[in-house]
Amino acid sequence: MTRKEYNRLYEKYLAGKCSKKEQAELENYQDSFELKEQQWNVRSMGNSEEIKQSIQEDLNYSIQEHSKYRIFRFRAWQSAAAAAILILLTAGIYYYQNSPEPVLVKTETPRFRNDVAPGNNKAILTLDDGSKIDLDDAKTGILANESNIDIKKTGDGQLEYTAGAQNVKTVKYNILSTPMGGEYQLVLPDGSKVWLNSGSTLRFPTAFIGSERIVELKGEAYFDIAKNPKMPFLVRTNNAMDIKVLGTQFNIMAYDDEKNINTTLIEGSVEVLKGSGKTMLKPGQEAILNRGSGNIKVASADLEQAIAWKNGYFIFYNENIESIMRKVSRWYNVDVVYQGNLSNKDFVGTISRNKNISELLKMLELTGAVHFSIDGRRITVMP
Repeated sequence: MTRKEYNRLYEKYLAGKCSKKEQAELENYQDSFELKEQQWNVRSMGNSEEIKQSIQEDLNYSIQEHSKYRIFRFRAWQSAAAAAILILLTAGIYYYQNSPEPVLVKTETPRFRNDVAPGNNKAILTLDDGSKIDLDDAKTGILANESNIDIKKTGDGQLEYTAGAQNVKTVKYNILSTPMGGEYQLVLPDGSKVWLNSGSTLRFPTAFIGSERIVELKGEAYFDIAKNPKMPFLVRTNNAMDIKVLGTQFNIMAYDDEKNINTTLIEGSVEVLKGSGKTMLKPGQEAILNRGSGNIKVASADLEQAIAWKNGYFIFYNENIESIMRKVSRWYNVDVVYQGNLSNKDFVGTISRNKNISELLKMLELTGAVHFSIDGRRITVMP
């Protein structure tokens, strides 16, 4: 399956139009990248048919020996001339670089005894009066009532506000905050759905009144907005820019430690507002606001990568180690420090966000480009 085919199938899945067979294909593909759209360099990677045959033979043997484990693939390359293919198995890793012959590299576990578990469903809800509710500890059911609207924690672990009340004159505001290592889902009073990533906050009214529905975001969130042509939905991001929509699905990444604010449109249309300027997006596009220059660039988006976090995955595509480790830091709630020169090292790969941090770090290490040490919740990255 090519990336283009994957994107088409994934958009079909989001629209609820996938057959059971197509959904199975999508799920089976989630933990791997295919090579169909990458150039095969015979000189550095060997004869492709021989490599594929060798891989297949090794896989068949490994599947027999380790049938209860799932296979992961991870690839990384530091330049166009030096390519590497990594196929991760329970017993080790097959690494092809500048040679057609496979080399089996055994994984080492002692350094990763102090493992870190992945993040999970947890958040803090701050009510209008300043009182806080720890949603991780709160019981299922109605937590509070504001503006005649019940605030409920559902059985599947999301926060739900009932439909907007009538004759509301005074608007009250709530804040949903996810810590590092947390995420949460929210149903707003108008029925709009929000997925909040780790280290993020969303400020919103308990009832939408007036001519607009306005929320404020810091961090990252995926929105599925209920349609209401008479009351556009507006997302404000750290006073940097606004995203105006009627009813659509989109992702906004607006962390303070990122140099860009990215708005990726999945479905519908949005209008990105910056000062007096306006930029319209079409599905499959993203608006990239550079915080330094204040300029907005519109580009084709990699949809699977933009919303991978929502679907429970890390997906890296030509991504540098600093960018990767910022995501790792937020999801695993760890501090990251660097030693040595780690520039010009880009990675491509995918892995579930439900894995312990050691599995992700081992995958990165086995590219030969980086090395890690763990001391409690402190990760040191070295060349």
